[in-house]
Amino acid sequence: MEIELWQYFAVFILIGFAGFIDSIAGGGGLISVPTYLALGVPTELILGTNKCVSSSGTTFAVFRYIRSGSILWQTVIYAIIAALVGSALGASLSTYLSRNIIFTLLLVIIPFLFYLQARHMGVQRIKRELTRQQVAVRSSLAGFFIGGYDGLFGPGTGTFLLLAFMFFLHMSTKEASANARIVNYASNVSAFIYFLYQGRIFWPIALVAIAGAICGNWLGSGLVINNADKVVVPVFRFVLALLMLKCGYDLFLV
Repeated sequence: MEIELWQYFAVFILIGFAGFIDSIAGGGGLISVPTYLALGVPTELILGTNKCVSSSGTTFAVFRYIRSGSILWQTVIYAIIAALVGSALGASLSTYLSRNIIFTLLLVIIPFLFYLQARHMGVQRIKRELTRQQVAVRSSLAGFFIGGYDGLFGPGTGTFLLLAFMFFLHMSTKEASANARIVNYASNVSAFIYFLYQGRIFWPIALVAIAGAICGNWLGSGLVINNADKVVVPVFRFVLALLMLKCGYDLFLV
């Protein structure tokens, strides 16, 4: 396929925006995947290209989060390991579960997530101290089930992790955003290595998209580090609304 100069520019802007959204509240794939589809990237190369680009861009966001001291390693390590296991299991089950069932479930779940967000995000609460065992169990369960969703379907995984970390592990907005990214990053890198080995990456687009993703992730992570409370909540709402629109469109109009 031939790609014109304006298309490269559009890729840089749109994937940059996807990286910006992803670094704050997850859900960047809701923007990047339709971009690749619109450009005519071969269907069999879209997932691999998306994982390659998002992993490359997220590397810079994760680096900033680690350097800022936002990563709670003793908490998040359980979620990372569990997410890798859950993602592999979810991928193995993906052929048995209808996508329409997943879309329908999400249309029911997302309004409930809006309700949880309204009650628990951006509200000053007394932070409850958890025992080490409680942290291990809750972090592992969040990583396993949301990682399983990532392997099974995927869109909005980082957004669900963000809310789970705030709701179940009592993290601040900044901590939840940063730690959700590193868990999601681990599963993305695993998938990227697989797609790289399979040769399922469309490099003519990927190279420009990586540059855009790096810029977007760098800007987004900087906003979270410096002003998380004002940035994360509106982006979180935007991603959930976008995910609900996607589910409704795929379920009723396609």
